[in-house]
Amino acid sequence: MPTARRSAAFDPISPDIDLDVLVQQTPNFEYVTRISCDVIETQGLDTFEKLVLLHVLVGGKPLVVEGFHKRLDEWTFTSAWLQDNHGKKYENARNLSKQTNLTVSIGHYLSNMNKLTNQWNRHNYRDRDRQRLYLKDIDCPEVWHDKLREVVPPSIFYLNDSTGDVGGPGAVDEPNPHAPGLRKSRGVARAGDLMSCLPPAMRAENLMCYIGHEGTYTPAHREMCASLGQNLMVETSGTLDPDGKPTKPGSSIWFMTESKDRHLVSEYWLSTLGHDIEVEAHFAQINAWKSAPFTTYIVEQKLGDFILIPPLAPHQVWNRGTRTMKVAWNRTTVETLELALDEALPRARMVGRDEQYKNKAIIYFSLVRYSELLRHVERQKGPVSNHQHTPDLKYSPKIRQLQKDFRRLFSLYTRLLLAEVLPYNPRDDKKIQYLPFDGNITCSFCRCNIFNRFLTCTTCIIPLENGEEDTYDICLECYAMGRSCKCISGYKWVEQFKWQELTDKHERWRQQIVAFEGGLTDKSALPLHMEQQYMRKKSLAAVCQEQLRLRPWTDPKKPPMEPKLKKDADESLVNADGTVTVKKRKPQVCEKGHIKNHVSNYFEPAWKLSACKCGRAYSYGNLFRAYDTMPLTVMEDPDWQCPHCLRICSCGKCRKVAGIKPFEPTGTVLGYDTRRVADPRSTESLVDFKQSNFEWVKKAGDDREDSRRLSRRLDEAEAAKSQGVALDDDHYVNEDEGTIVTNGDDENESPIVQTYENNIPIDPLLGGLPSNGTQTVRRNPAFGDTFQDGENQEAPHLFVAPSAVMLDQRHLGGGFTTDENGIVFQYPDPTDPDPTVPQYAPSQVEQRSQPAKASDQSKKRKRSDAREVQTDMLDPNQANEQYHKAQVKRTLADARRNDRYIIAEAAMSGKNLSVKLAVDKNKLAHILNQTPAQTTTTRPMKTNVILQSDYPSPSTKVKPPNNPLKRARVERDDEFSTRKNKRRKSEKEGQDLTKKPSKFMAISSGSEAEEDINSDKGGYAQDRVMKPRQLPAYLARKNDVGDNEIPKELTSEPRPSRRKSTPHHSSKESEETDIALAEANRRAKLRALHWNHGDSSEGESEPETTPASKPLDDPQLQNGTSSVPLKSKASVTPGRVPISIFSKGKKIRVASSKGSEKPYMANGKTARHSLGV
Repeated sequence: MPTARRSAAFDPISPDIDLDVLVQQTPNFEYVTRISCDVIETQGLDTFEKLVLLHVLVGGKPLVVEGFHKRLDEWTFTSAWLQDNHGKKYENARNLSKQTNLTVSIGHYLSNMNKLTNQWNRHNYRDRDRQRLYLKDIDCPEVWHDKLREVVPPSIFYLNDSTGDVGGPGAVDEPNPHAPGLRKSRGVARAGDLMSCLPPAMRAENLMCYIGHEGTYTPAHREMCASLGQNLMVETSGTLDPDGKPTKPGSSIWFMTESKDRHLVSEYWLSTLGHDIEVEAHFAQINAWKSAPFTTYIVEQKLGDFILIPPLAPHQVWNRGTRTMKVAWNRTTVETLELALDEALPRARMVGRDEQYKNKAIIYFSLVRYSELLRHVERQKGPVSNHQHTPDLKYSPKIRQLQKDFRRLFSLYTRLLLAEVLPYNPRDDKKIQYLPFDGNITCSFCRCNIFNRFLTCTTCIIPLENGEEDTYDICLECYAMGRSCKCISGYKWVEQFKWQELTDKHERWRQQIVAFEGGLTDKSALPLHMEQQYMRKKSLAAVCQEQLRLRPWTDPKKPPMEPKLKKDADESLVNADGTVTVKKRKPQVCEKGHIKNHVSNYFEPAWKLSACKCGRAYSYGNLFRAYDTMPLTVMEDPDWQCPHCLRICSCGKCRKVAGIKPFEPTGTVLGYDTRRVADPRSTESLVDFKQSNFEWVKKAGDDREDSRRLSRRLDEAEAAKSQGVALDDDHYVNEDEGTIVTNGDDENESPIVQTYENNIPIDPLLGGLPSNGTQTVRRNPAFGDTFQDGENQEAPHLFVAPSAVMLDQRHLGGGFTTDENGIVFQYPDPTDPDPTVPQYAPSQVEQRSQPAKASDQSKKRKRSDAREVQTDMLDPNQANEQYHKAQVKRTLADARRNDRYIIAEAAMSGKNLSVKLAVDKNKLAHILNQTPAQTTTTRPMKTNVILQSDYPSPSTKVKPPNNPLKRARVERDDEFSTRKNKRRKSEKEGQDLTKKPSKFMAISSGSEAEEDINSDKGGYAQDRVMKPRQLPAYLARKNDVGDNEIPKELTSEPRPSRRKSTPHHSSKESEETDIALAEANRRAKLRALHWNHGDSSEGESEPETTPASKPLDDPQLQNGTSSVPLKSKASVTPGRVPISIFSKGKKIRVASSKGSEKPYMANGKTARHSLGV
């Protein structure tokens, strides 16, 4: 099991690390080759494309293009712009400490990045309780996409559909979207990103943004589906933010490898660190990178650095400073598609990693697009009267490269069809269900995208709430591995393309290839039926069809039968007196349909074993773990021979047979539990992929640090590097278009001069290549210092980061141990419910202050002193073994003190211990009847939560204020209305104006008047909460009962709660109260607007008196507590009169609260007004 093996713990990087010192003192650390973005314009896009092809895609090494920040829009690519335009958008921030998601808005996250950064220092950076919130995988703003398209070279930009030149060979006239008329399109060439060949609805949107602070990271991983990764730093924090607050400069540290070391890196991760790099769950320590048997490339990504990541090359990223903002995207090419089908997709299928790029569909639709482009070229060659363009079309390098890519895509397409070929049977053709392809069918187990044929279960169907059905669909690869639902068999075939349609296109494209290649040759593609005849194995579809007949159908509704326990040894029983009784094992009886397993000597179902012609049968699990053989490899071979026939059987009986050389596993298998990602209806019936192959590795005697498995991968990597970087003539066009112009006299005009690698110029100062004779010039691009070998120069900094030195073993404890390289390991607890949470190194660790070991420094430079270092006389392997035993002994001693000895010993040895104790029935009943003791209260764990989610919960409702005032519409007050004709008409009719309420009346929340209004309007007023408003000028004097008694704010005393019943006004007293309130409201309005010279539009004149000289009749208005005519808490500023229909063009007189008078006029003329506030 994976839990029985130690694994490297998570050890953060100190904020004070000196990267320059670390690189110079570590033998296997190197800086990545850098070029300037100005070189692209100087040397041309074609030269840059060839550099990317040779150095990154074929060579497999990372590349950095610096200087893009000078071309980016300094106003758009900022945190302020992002906060202003997308601050209210909610995203899921990843809490790396707890491995959970936190929903926050972008603005809320950006506002707290300074706090999240300042929590870290060189003393607490290992604290596991602090927040590490990483805003990753968020959608890139559309404005940023448009701006980047103008800056980044077109051939490497997101979803590039053509690398041709404008007006190049094959170009046509197209409408000009920016001006009237036509313009020349791009010439015929291959696409920079084959994802653009998919229909827009099927494309994966992988243009993402990553925003992180100090301490956030991305674990070691490979780019999805072997694609080419590209990452551009668009914004970082400086020493001050826009508000003037101090910040820490932002940057990112990249630990990168090359593609040719991918198998070595993977084996190092599995065998030494105890992690699977395909799972993307472990951030390797610096000490782990220092002791690695491969070269590690270091990049300090700063503002404007554009990093190109090779396919399948593992890498990890650590963010520094207050803020780093990156934009990343991936590109799919023909080279990456080949790697995806061979390596990436099978590895992703093992761990259940989601496939979002639809690689098989990209192959099909790319062929469709390329075929149309090549037919367009043929049409231009033929009927055109002017044959001047014919030589350009025939000998154009871009068109010839398009033809070669078309041939490579056709080979991949042939592989897809050969895997899905079924033995011809007219009955089976009628049973296949047709489902039109939409690109959304994925495997229910591994979550990979399914291109054409798959199997679906007719029993395990779950109805959804929206009326649809959730079917269980399984891809052919997973079913051949023994993965399925609980039914195991009884599946139905489904295809998304008509088989005749696929075969017809295959033949049409084959003929097209033969045409532009000049006829049939030995290397020409064969028809599909001939390719099938040359196959020496069964197709994948034929294997699945055979397994459907062999595997039994199981009813998932019935309860599962309890499996019979296999007793590998005699059972030991402990009696009450302490004596041990050994119970002999009973001989197993063969059941019907069972055969004996050659390795375990147990009878198992025949469909779970692979039988050889010699009569021996091996289980698929043993073949996978002990002999590195997948189930499909055995099933598709009609002449399969068992390991005993091949004389490599490693079971106990065959080891004693002369002439048999036991097989040694070539790689480490940790095992991965896919139940966390697969459909809950899934099961594994043939192979338990959760199991590891550690037992078989131990039997082979290869369970050491310097294992033969690691050495074998190292030899393979060295052999691949020794072949150099060369372009195959069958796959690439050999261009001879002259030499590259260099500026030999002026070295400042072009930084890439004099030095060439595969006809591509590389800066000797940036690439670390020999420049003059045997002298090597090296430069640190992050700090700009240059020095030469042989010079006695001191390092610029003597401080070594705490994370770059060995950890003191005396202070580890808690199951943590370190090896001789300083890597922190931990034996995980088998009872840990969530093994995905990263294990931290202990926070209280005493660290050594000296730099790296002298033996490591001697590889970089000679020792200054002549003293010899005393070394142990033991053999290295023997010393490592003694050291490992001492570590195990120390760990077991710590476990014994913590009462965990049995669990720790079982976890370290990989054994399962079953002990049966005989307990007296009375004593057992007494123990069971005892009430559990009350647990003591434990102190709460100290948490350092800085940022919390600001996402509004749907269950919580915003409560209105205790006493909000609302504006309610009532009947119009004709007494105060400006409509004179209606008022005069009402006077003639003799109506009593004092009985009519005002047009607008301020009511308080919870009053009876509000209930009446809400009942008439269907409750709309209850859902709407009005915010406080400023008091209008023409209503400011309604409460004017004296200068010293005028309230400046509305009363905020709590009001009675709302009533559900509607109030009734049936008494005469309530009617008189309404009349009094209406009359008081009318008089307050008249006083608020008092005309100076008797020019009254209402036809009435009032004596010019101050508001205090005329008391109000209503006692509630006198004390200033009436809330009937008021609607706001805000006071009116003296000296400012709002423009209204009552004061416009009128001379009014307003007095301030202190009695001072100042002339004002609403329309700019002189006026005098007095208003008490």
